[in-house]
Amino acid sequence: MPILTVFYIKVILSIFLTLGVILTIWKPTVIAGWQQKNDTLAFSLGFLLLRLIPWIVIFILFNHDPRGDVPFFYYKAQAAKAGGFVYRDFWSYHAPLFAYIISLPLWIWHNSRSIVLFMVLMETLILWLTYRTYKKEKSNALQATFIYWLIPASFMYILIDGQEEVWFWGLALLMWRHVKKNPVDYEVGLGVIFAIALLTTKATFVFFLPPLLVSVRKPIKMLLVMAAIGLPALAFLYWQIGDRFLMPIQHTEQLMTPNLFSITRPFIELFVHIDQKNSTAVNWIGLIITMLLVSYLAYRGRVNPLSHTLPSLFIATFACMMIFQASAPGAYLIAYVLAVVFEIVDLRNNKHLLILLVLSWLTVVQPFVNVWIKQPDYISFSMLANSAYLGELALQVMNVACFFWIVTKAAIKIVTPNYLRSA
Repeated sequence: MPILTVFYIKVILSIFLTLGVILTIWKPTVIAGWQQKNDTLAFSLGFLLLRLIPWIVIFILFNHDPRGDVPFFYYKAQAAKAGGFVYRDFWSYHAPLFAYIISLPLWIWHNSRSIVLFMVLMETLILWLTYRTYKKEKSNALQATFIYWLIPASFMYILIDGQEEVWFWGLALLMWRHVKKNPVDYEVGLGVIFAIALLTTKATFVFFLPPLLVSVRKPIKMLLVMAAIGLPALAFLYWQIGDRFLMPIQHTEQLMTPNLFSITRPFIELFVHIDQKNSTAVNWIGLIITMLLVSYLAYRGRVNPLSHTLPSLFIATFACMMIFQASAPGAYLIAYVLAVVFEIVDLRNNKHLLILLVLSWLTVVQPFVNVWIKQPDYISFSMLANSAYLGELALQVMNVACFFWIVTKAAIKIVTPNYLRSA
């Protein structure tokens, strides 16, 4: 199917999904009633109508071939299933165990579509656990669940493109639940979960480590637990493949959009030229800014217990990463948008809902437009005389503005003393 046809289908689907969000907003009391009486049934029906049946229609009835990262996932999942050794026998920009995890559905159905279904099931598990965690404190948690299912970004990136970044929030959620259950002595559990995250997802998850270390009571204890798990794993990898386990870091050399660097590049290029040869320096600067900023927020947030600040710290970390890291793609929104819907967005505030929908639409539209106009690097202001370039850059600016809004809201929740928060 031509890429333009796929885009038109995504736009049409996004229109219907947006109408679904509006309907969900108009019927809060009905959904609140479901939450009180039949939440398991309502959640199950939501999964069937908004995930499983669409997957069957798209990939079985219409025989659509998975796009995005799924072909690459399929390549390494096949290699892992065949007994290959990661980084030596096949390429991977993920953590060492990721390829073996996504190879599991291939044992049932050896087809790339099974990987997409696996991602949908993982998302559903994370969403269910998120709902159960927030249900006690939010009377509209089920409404938030349906809104998350219906926003175009989650539908497109999970159901159609099979993205895995939502796993980040799943692991952070496990940490949060552990802290809530053990409000005093939680460092061992956090260390175990964080080490597992670094072995199963992406090296990018390490962005969340500095704010956590600032927030926990015994950071050395947490680091020692991580080292007890991680160092033997690294030693084994080095013994088997040398330094090829550093392969995921090489992916950071690529410049992506949208971020603060990509929208200010015409101005930056007046002083220094940036290309693939020196792009690593840009990413290091973004990494340092992100870690310093979220660590400062974590320090300011020590007025509150970690059980109150962890979700917002997670959101702020990866929203900041998307702002300042020049190698962060727009798909990373999926890492934290589920947390944003439950933790940041006030479902009774039309402005919040509008920003959520705008960001969701931008995440669907901007990447296509960028690819359609050949992924230009805006190295001079003269390029903006081209209306297509100017329009695409405007989409990027709107994206980054939404990221800043999310960081601002998360920062307020982090640093405001709990006793001053509005009910």
